[in-house]
Amino acid sequence: MFDMLLSMMGQSGKGGSGGVSFLIMMGLMFVIMYFIVIRPQVKQRKKLQSEIAGVKKGDKILTSGGLYATIVGVKEGIVVIQIAKDVKVELNRNMVSKVFPKA
Repeated sequence: MFDMLLSMMGQSGKGGSGGVSFLIMMGLMFVIMYFIVIRPQVKQRKKLQSEIAGVKKGDKILTSGGLYATIVGVKEGIVVIQIAKDVKVELNRNMVSKVFPKA
């Protein structure tokens, strides 16, 4: 099988392993990038998604627009936030950037 792979790459079996070592190196680079970059981002995104799904009345949040607010109501896909005294706004749940649970 290894000989067939080498012949498909146009190299002979004598000292022509440059293509195979290149493939191994590229595979190793992908594995390193996965563990350094991709995996932590996926974990962080899942954590934020679970925090957003679990928001409840009284939680402090930061919106993607930069507003700090307090949740005063939760509907399906929408949170009602209070940004000032007697100022309530409905916000799409996906626009929540960070959740600060009440102490």
